[in-house]
Amino acid sequence: MKESIFTTRLESRMNSMKIDLDDYMRINLAKFYLIDKNSLAKYLFYIGVLLAFYASMSPWFLWRLSSSYVLVSSILIFLSMAIYRSGGKKRFTNGQFIRPTFAFLILAYYQVIVNGINLNGYIARLFFAFIFFSIFRYDKEFIPKLATILAKSLALILSVSIPFFLLYLIGFPLPSQDLTFGDNFYSFTNYFFFLIDDRQLFAIVPRFQSVFLEPGYLGSATALLLQTQRGKWQKWYCIVLICGLLLSFSLAGYVYLVVVSFLNLWSSGKRIFMKAIFAVCLFAGVIGLSFVYNGGDNLIHNLILLRLEITDGEMVGNNRVSESFETEYNNFLGSSDILFGRYKSNDFGDSGYKVFFYDYGLVGVVLLFIFYGTFLQGARNKRAMISAAVLALLIFIVDGFMLWYWRVIPLYCTAHSDDLPQRAEEDPVNSK
Repeated sequence: MKESIFTTRLESRMNSMKIDLDDYMRINLAKFYLIDKNSLAKYLFYIGVLLAFYASMSPWFLWRLSSSYVLVSSILIFLSMAIYRSGGKKRFTNGQFIRPTFAFLILAYYQVIVNGINLNGYIARLFFAFIFFSIFRYDKEFIPKLATILAKSLALILSVSIPFFLLYLIGFPLPSQDLTFGDNFYSFTNYFFFLIDDRQLFAIVPRFQSVFLEPGYLGSATALLLQTQRGKWQKWYCIVLICGLLLSFSLAGYVYLVVVSFLNLWSSGKRIFMKAIFAVCLFAGVIGLSFVYNGGDNLIHNLILLRLEITDGEMVGNNRVSESFETEYNNFLGSSDILFGRYKSNDFGDSGYKVFFYDYGLVGVVLLFIFYGTFLQGARNKRAMISAAVLALLIFIVDGFMLWYWRVIPLYCTAHSDDLPQRAEEDPVNSK
């Protein structure tokens, strides 16, 4: 009797284990072909914005898309918007998109008319405007996540690029090929994970520019993304961004970093007096050491401090425009073209507010300020908004080119980073 009861229980237990094992081993094929609409829409939007952001920074592997990336990016973002519209969640709900989008269209078509661009230019501006529209329309609650994704993605690129660059510095043999861009205006040795400008091939330590067109692009972009990560500079990706900025030896990037450091403290509402004293002492120590170390023959002294010297009333590093353009600009100031600008055939080698003013005149400058004013206003954190405006003005003075995505998007994210609380599930990098 006992053996019969034991046998029955054992068979029951074995059958139960068999059922559980069958359930465990059964493959749910639906998981392989069913994709959540909201997740798909989210990733399409992020990929579209990332493409626009990086293509405007001109990494060598996207040069072939330089004239068509806005179309590809627009298609991805349009699909995202369409899927979100058909799904349960709504992400493009920000109602403050009409004025900045309309302001950009006016500025963009004004530029087309002034420069006499053909029909393709008019069509291209629509795609440019659509990408801006999608960002301005995107729910502000998730704008901080977008900024973090941009910062982490650039940090990932630098995490690969910097080690290979260091291997190059110590003489490790790496495969390479010659590369040119812009009617041979730029000439590089391409090590695939980083570029070396041929003008610096014989430098002891060339400036680091990763895979991008200029070291200044890298230095400026890292500083702008650091501005969006207020209070997170101890994170791994921010540390990588700072390392990339320092290795670029970009004077503009260094200036932006100093300004961003204080603006972030101020916009956070923190007392910065003691921190300012500490920072000034630190900078003074570094400067003093650079004059003494190796008799002044070092990178910081040669690439940064010597460019800050004043010679004949001009800063040595103030070489944003060529002498020929400076002469032409002075002639422009006394002409009737000052209102609508004068066409400049080649912008290579020249930058700063003078170039933009020369190209588009007083009307263009006013329209640019209106565009930035429309998308920076309305932020809940007024200090963050003012910080973004101050840095935007500084960028305009130094670089002039203010409509590139890698400048507009971080400044927009900075101004609206504190509008609403963040949702962890929308972070595709740290989602659990």
